[in-house]
This record gives sequence, structure tokens and C-alpha cells, in this order.
Amino acid sequence: MAEDLRKKTTKSIVWNALDKVGFQVVALLVGLITARLLSPTDFGFVGALAIFTALSNILVESGFTSAMVRRGNNTDAEYMAVLLFNFLLSVFIYFLLYVSAPFIAGYFRMPELIDLSRFLFLAIILNSFGLVQNIILTKRLEFRILSLASLISAVLAGVGTVFLIVNGFGYWALAWQIVMQVGFKSVLLWMLSSWRPVLSVDLKVIRELFSFSFSLILSNILMTVVRYIYSIVIGRHFTAQDLGYYSQAFKFHQIPSNVVSGTISGVAYPVLSSLNDDEPRQLSYLRKLIRVTAFCIFPLMLGLCAAFDNLVEVALTAKWLPIVPYFRILCVAAIFFPLHSMNVSLNTIKGYPTRSFMIEVLRNVLVVVSLFFCIGSIRLMLASFSLTYVVSYLIGLFYVRQLLPYKIKEQIMDVLPYAAISIVMSVGVFLLGFLKPELGIYLTTLCQILFGLAFYCLALYLLGSSIFAEVCEILKRKR
Repeated sequence: MAEDLRKKTTKSIVWNALDKVGFQVVALLVGLITARLLSPTDFGFVGALAIFTALSNILVESGFTSAMVRRGNNTDAEYMAVLLFNFLLSVFIYFLLYVSAPFIAGYFRMPELIDLSRFLFLAIILNSFGLVQNIILTKRLEFRILSLASLISAVLAGVGTVFLIVNGFGYWALAWQIVMQVGFKSVLLWMLSSWRPVLSVDLKVIRELFSFSFSLILSNILMTVVRYIYSIVIGRHFTAQDLGYYSQAFKFHQIPSNVVSGTISGVAYPVLSSLNDDEPRQLSYLRKLIRVTAFCIFPLMLGLCAAFDNLVEVALTAKWLPIVPYFRILCVAAIFFPLHSMNVSLNTIKGYPTRSFMIEVLRNVLVVVSLFFCIGSIRLMLASFSLTYVVSYLIGLFYVRQLLPYKIKEQIMDVLPYAAISIVMSVGVFLLGFLKPELGIYLTTLCQILFGLAFYCLALYLLGSSIFAEVCEILKRKR
């Protein structure tokens, strides 16, 4: 049985990785094309509305995904209740935002946002249709279907977005991208999933789910408000162009971090939940997932940080170089976010969602308090944001120690080798950047990428990393 779970976990990680990597690769390619064709101001318009869409989706989801996945057995009538509740709530939220559109535009001093927001917020309703299918497929570890739905919808929306930009839609194409992507994914989930609505509805489950998810909802709302509070402040006190630069830097720093966090955490939650009655195996799986996270996130973010100026000039052109310092500061948050999320989610897995909420409250209070001392500088705002993730990660280590016999020193030692190798690798990548006058930007950037990959893999091989050996074995089997 242990071997079956290991194989199922490995298979789930591979498919979840395909979902996150494939989706983010498509998003990155579309983002590069749109960034070349549009101005920072265009991205500033859509960036100003990001917080409203994110908050609305949290309210619509209502924390039900985590609660339903963790639940032992769910009936069709209960799934039907969740579907109806999510849809009605999404319609209600859309109505409130529709009415509030002039006030949103007035706050940001961007009249273009009135019509733009009313169209963009339709994605909230479309998103509600796919939530139950997502819950069922996640609970069954059917990440292959989730991967296909995400990837196909991203490709279709990306092609449609580029077509609209070429035909002069400007920033409206970015709103269409979000709406199309959510709509296509919901349709595909229904097409690829076997679950269908039933006539019976068990509304009692809504109250039960709320009792478990209430603190998760508050935690997610608080985390989202703090994550996007910079858009609110920058959009109010700086120009739409400044907001566009910030929005792009924030998006690009999230892509690799979300790939790693989403791939591993998406599998970790159902797998670790299934091992709640077997603490030794649960600890063994947790430690391995922590090492896999560190194995991926440290070289990825530190390598990007070292070479980002050249990568931006090659991929986006020089007009986007102002995002480089923003991205480099946010790399710190991107590194610690997946590790922090893993530690926090363990509290929920072990039945302590309130504790997860309190950890997030503490971090977000630190962000808000520090923000008021940094409001005159975007760089200082982002530095305070990144620092809070470091502090929160250290706090999370203490609570993990209370849940499992996993000492703080042990987790630090689990991630330290990957951090140390990545730091040395990133220094080499950065120094190679000084060859640009002699080699040119394209050849220099290629040398930086190849050196980073070769150095990291060779160092892990010589040091006998078990994670690296297992990754190589998986790649051999797939080949």
C-alpha cells in the first residue's frame, strides 16, 4: 500500500507539474507577446482591478475546496448544494461590483475602468461553474484532467488575446484573456469530468463547510488584500505606468513561485491528509516534499534574479527594464512563499485551520504596518513585503514542530544545501553578465542559462543528492 501511495503521489506530482508548468509557460509566452505589443499603462488598467477579481473568487470558493477534499465521503446532493451556492453567490458579488464600478474608477482616477471592470468581473460568475468539478478531480488525484483543462484553456485564451491585440483592442484584450481563460476552463472541466448535477440538494453541508472554512476564508481574504494592497496604493499615489511596471514585475515573480508551490502543494494536501492516522509516514512525506520544494525554488529564483536584466531586454525589450529592481526584491518573497505555504497548510491538514489563519494575520499585519512607513517608495514597499515572508516562514517552523516531530533545525538543514548551491550558482550567473559588451546580449544570456543549469545539476550529482537522483530516474522512465 505504501508503494501504491508513493507511485500515485509521484504520478500526481508529474501531472500537477504539467498543469502548473504548462499553464505558466503559456501564460509567460502570451505575457511576453502582449508586453511587446502593449504599453505599461495598458497593464496598469487591468492591474488596478486584480484585487477585486481575486477577492471575489475567494468569496465564491468560500474555502469549500479544502474542506471538501479533506472530508471523507461527499454525496452528489452535497456537491449540488455547493454548486448552487457558489453560483448564486457569484451573481450577487458581480451585481455589487457592477454597481461599484464608477467608485472604483474614481478612486484610481481612471475613467476607463468603469466599462472595463463590468466586463472583466464576468469571470467571477464563469469561475463558479467549475469549482465542484475541481473539488472532485482534486479529491480523486485526477490531475491529468485538471492539467489538460488548464493548458487547453490557457492556449485558447492566449491565441484569442494576441488576435485581439493585433486587431486594435488594446487593454481590452487583457480583460478578454481573463474572461476567456476562466470560461474555457469551466467548460472543459465539465466535458472531461464524469460528475453531473442531480435533482436532490443537501444544504446542510453548507453550514458544516462554513464552520470548517470560516477561518480559511478570512485568512485568504486577508492574504489577498495585503498581496494586492500595493496595487491600490501605487494606483492611487503613482501613475498608471508605474502600476503597470509593478504589476508586470509582480506577475513575473509569481510565475515560477506559483509553479513550484502549486505543483507540490496541490498534491501535498490530499496526500498528507490521507496520512493523518500514520504520523511517521506523514512526517517522511512532508520532509521529502520540503526538500523537493527547496530543490526547485532556490535555483529557479536566484538564477532568474542574477540574469533578469538581460532576460528582460531580450524578451520584453528595453522599455520594460524598470521592472528589474522590483523583480529582484520580490525574489525573496518568491523563494519563501512555497516553503511558508507548505508549513501553514500542515496546520489545516492536522485540523487546526484557525492556527493557519493566525499565522497569516501576523504576517499581513506586519505588511500593512511596514507599508505606511514605505509609502513614498515602491522599492521599499516591496522590500517590506518580501521580509514578511522570511519572518513568517521562521514562525511557521515553530508551529510545525508542535504538530509533528520535525525540529526547526531539521527543516533548515533540509533546505540549506539547495540554498547554498544556488547562491554560488547565481553569483557565477551574475558575473557572466559582464561579458555582454564582448559577446552581445543574446549569447551572454544563453551562457548564463547554460552555466546555471550545468553548475546546479553537476553540484547535486557530485554531492549525491537523493532528490536529484530520483528526478533523473523519473525522467529516464518517462523517456
